[in-house]
Amino acid sequence: MVLKMKLTVFNVLVVSYILICSLCFYRVNGNDEYDHPTSFLDGDSMRSMYRSFRDFAMRIIGQTGRRTRGAFLQDTDTKFPCNKTGMRSSTIPTSVHQLRPGDIDVIAALGDSLTAASGASSVRVTDLVIENRGLSWSIGGQWSFKNSSTLPNILKEYNPNLLGYSKHDAWTYHFDSQLNLAEIGASSADMPYMAKMLVQRIKMDKRINFNKSWKMVTITIGGNDICSFVCTMDEPQSLPRKHKQRLVKTLRYIRDNLPRTYVNIVPTPFVRSVVMVENKPFHCQMLHHGECSCWIGHLYNQNKEKQELYHRIQSEMHDVESNVAQMKEFRNLKEFAVVFQPFTVGLSFETDDKPFDSSLLAFDCFHMSQKGHGWAGVALWNNLLERPGNKSRNWISPKKRFICPTEKYPYFYTNDNYSEEQTFKNSVVGNSKS
Repeated sequence: MVLKMKLTVFNVLVVSYILICSLCFYRVNGNDEYDHPTSFLDGDSMRSMYRSFRDFAMRIIGQTGRRTRGAFLQDTDTKFPCNKTGMRSSTIPTSVHQLRPGDIDVIAALGDSLTAASGASSVRVTDLVIENRGLSWSIGGQWSFKNSSTLPNILKEYNPNLLGYSKHDAWTYHFDSQLNLAEIGASSADMPYMAKMLVQRIKMDKRINFNKSWKMVTITIGGNDICSFVCTMDEPQSLPRKHKQRLVKTLRYIRDNLPRTYVNIVPTPFVRSVVMVENKPFHCQMLHHGECSCWIGHLYNQNKEKQELYHRIQSEMHDVESNVAQMKEFRNLKEFAVVFQPFTVGLSFETDDKPFDSSLLAFDCFHMSQKGHGWAGVALWNNLLERPGNKSRNWISPKKRFICPTEKYPYFYTNDNYSEEQTFKNSVVGNSKS
């Protein structure tokens, strides 16, 4: 019986994987833009079948995100270290440049499997199928700050009525996903569509005051572009330019259709910081062949020269994201701001006692564990309270660095609410090393 069940789960995974790969193939095959016209795989019947497979897999494997034991978990019973008094404005701010932590009423996210928190609580290969969205660093609000220091759980300390965060394990179309529009396998070409769906979902939510509520949206996407698509392009060097076009289109849509919005752009961590690690477990080596086929394996004649090229391309994508956030059309606006949050640019898995701390990673040694999501949530929070040009470019244990807003300067930084001569400094709990 047990063997039969395992085989059933395995079959579900295989079929799901084939469908995802087929979607990717139809997107990129013969078209280096991979903005390919829809195929039969986008039809209602195929979509319904794929959803059925995913729902069946979740029923068989279960809600892995509810696990409370394991090395993948963040340390529990952490007290919130900041003074919360006065961190919600007495009246709703009219300027995005005067937002305090408690003023954020709605939180949302666009992205791929990193934002979907794929396998965050995984301890075996089948668990990687489950999306632990409630534990996601930028949009997960499961539990509370004391055992999951995600950005929503931090913001809930200032505004318990925060809306939009993912609640538990879910697929994008499940209620518990809330305003987490991330989808596994998504590329930068999917951003504009995600933005439209986000606006539609917010408009339909009767809990949200569409025009008056302040919203925070975090965008992190590009891992699949550089891991699985770049090697299929006729001109891979054109990827940064195309990434810019898609990002600008997405931001323009949000600016013009979603009132009172603060957008975080967080770059995808460098692929080689994880994929090229030596002496990784055998199962991780095998999984990386599928998760990052442009870098690992023999399908696309991978070599060091190509890997260096792809690394440079990803670096250029980071530059694009930083530059787009500084574009004049997104500056000095009253109800809209875009800020590049670079904590992932120099992200390392080296900790004080380990040259490579695998507890920060999921079972596949590629996605983040629940502990990793907790670290990333605090790192993003710290970036929000750091002046542009002086932001941390790595993460560190939340116990060693957790920035608190101050009475003198309680606002989230934008590119326009500070000056180079500004002397206000936010307080730091613990070691200030970044």
